Amino acid sequence: MNAVWPLSRSPVGTRRAWRKREELQRWLNGQQGPGWWEVVPAVAAVLAVIGLPLVGLGWLWSRIGWWAALLAVAALAYAVVSAVRWRRAVLARRRRRARCFSLAEVDASDDRGFRAIVGRLLLRDGWTQVRGVRISREVVHLVGNGPDGRQLGVAFERRIDDVGQEIGGRAALRPVGGAPQLPTATAPGVRPLFLVVSSGTFARERVVWAARHGVRLVDRALLQRWAAGEDLAVLLDLCLDHAQPDAS
Repeated sequence: MNAVWPLSRSPVGTRRAWRKREELQRWLNGQQGPGWWEVVPAVAAVLAVIGLPLVGLGWLWSRIGWWAALLAVAALAYAVVSAVRWRRAVLARRRRRARCFSLAEVDASDDRGFRAIVGRLLLRDGWTQVRGVRISREVVHLVGNGPDGRQLGVAFERRIDDVGQEIGGRAALRPVGGAPQLPTATAPGVRPLFLVVSSGTFARERVVWAARHGVRLVDRALLQRWAAGEDLAVLLDLCLDHAQPDAS
């Protein structure tokens, strides 16, 4: 029987030889784990982050008093919470920038793409259950729910692209008076919100009609700001708790 010594070559067929072949194959395939020289810096950083505050607290406790250590713990906790909130705000701004659109993208989209862009903007701003509701063969509205229980209905108008008319001109006056019947609001007393979103500008008669019927208008200027990252609740002064004044 041949003995396998730790410092000797492993005979073919032994478990140690098989393990070495498997390890070599992983290295060749790039599937090997990190080496100790790659792990040590991370371990040292974790130990420093945990150990240095503990050493400092112990020094304050022994040299100054327990009250100094307690104040240091409170200051450290405040710094950690502030750092976490700042990090979350940065990530939120990055997510909002990733869901922004330009007016060129809006103008290049068809009616279905226009509704999809508005739907994504609503979802970005915290509206939920955003979905399309067909009013007629050619008219589709969007409905959804707000974070405060407010119900939402959105109708659309596209700008007219007649020859000789400037970009962003008067919006086409499509029938939008037959807004869908919204479901009962989850929060009693919150009035449903009805919007008309246009990629152009509204005529005076449309503005008067909206004021009489309690409909909010989003024209090309507001749409540009909304698509660029501003919150709809801030633009329309809806007083939603989740709205952020500066989302850029």
